[in-house]
Amino acid sequence: MTKTFLPVLVLAAASTAALAQQPAAEKAGVAKVAVIDMQRVSAESLMGKGYASQLEGLQNEITSEGTKKQNELQKLDAAIKTLTEELEKQASVLSPEGADKKRQEIVRKQRERQAYLEDGQAELQRMRERAQQQAQALNNEFQNRIKPHIDSVAREKGIDIIIYDGALSVNKAFDISQEVIVKADEAERASKATGGTAAKPAASPDAPKSPAATPTPSPKP
Repeated sequence: MTKTFLPVLVLAAASTAALAQQPAAEKAGVAKVAVIDMQRVSAESLMGKGYASQLEGLQNEITSEGTKKQNELQKLDAAIKTLTEELEKQASVLSPEGADKKRQEIVRKQRERQAYLEDGQAELQRMRERAQQQAQALNNEFQNRIKPHIDSVAREKGIDIIIYDGALSVNKAFDISQEVIVKADEAERASKATGGTAAKPAASPDAPKSPAATPTPSPKP
């Protein structure tokens, strides 16, 4: 998971427009246009970094659980290998009943491994799905919280139309990304100074609603 906010935020904002009242421009018949790089805003603003940190935490949780399950599989593989080698080495001295008992033990271990693998894959998939839901919720919340700051900059600068991430090349004089970052950061600092909580995700009833977290490889057989 990257340390910037998720790309879905950019996709959601792309090609949308926000209108701000500007009577002088209307009278002149000329619309004042500006652009904003939402990816930059999410990556550089305190608000965006706060959300990115939460998403990274979700990804780390999935990665940690995947590593734990992989280690357990390796232990089961080692146990199966040991039993198999014992059977091969003792084949000449074991009674038919003893050899059969050893083979049954190997089969039980193999079944235990397969069940653990399937359960582990299912659990990791559920974790990834919950993380995807959380990522979407955080993205939506970020957009809702950053929008007032965008609107405020638009009013202050008398902007009629804002292009979100839609310009391949643009004069920096038309880019209001930095102004939005400054205004959002001021609000974040003020919130923390007064004891408010910033970048707090909205929790779902049953589980956190990310990453679109980057999928963690499932335990391998």
